[in-house]
Amino acid sequence: MIAVAVSLNLVIALFCFYVAWRLWRLSKTLGAVADALTNWDRNANYILDPAVVPPAILLGQTGTANLRQRYSRLQLQVQRLEQLMAVVGLLPMASRWLGGVRRRSPRSAVALAKRR
Repeated sequence: MIAVAVSLNLVIALFCFYVAWRLWRLSKTLGAVADALTNWDRNANYILDPAVVPPAILLGQTGTANLRQRYSRLQLQVQRLEQLMAVVGLLPMASRWLGGVRRRSPRSAVALAKRR
């Protein structure tokens, strides 16, 4: 009977040691998480400091405005290039039309005279 009581107490003690070990590891993990959250909060407060944020926002707005101006100028240049390419694309057709009229006059006159 004493052996059963001692063995039961040993099992209970081993279970309690296991639970204590798990709680100790959990407290270490929770401590690391708390430290990480504290660092995150400190960094967030530093980044979102009212003395720092407005100049950073103004700098971003200025950069965005400059970028929009450059983009609109580039769009205008692209539009001009597209118009130029359209005109260049019409040149071969215009040269055939104009060249065909000019070519016909000296040679075609001789050819027409021989036919008659």
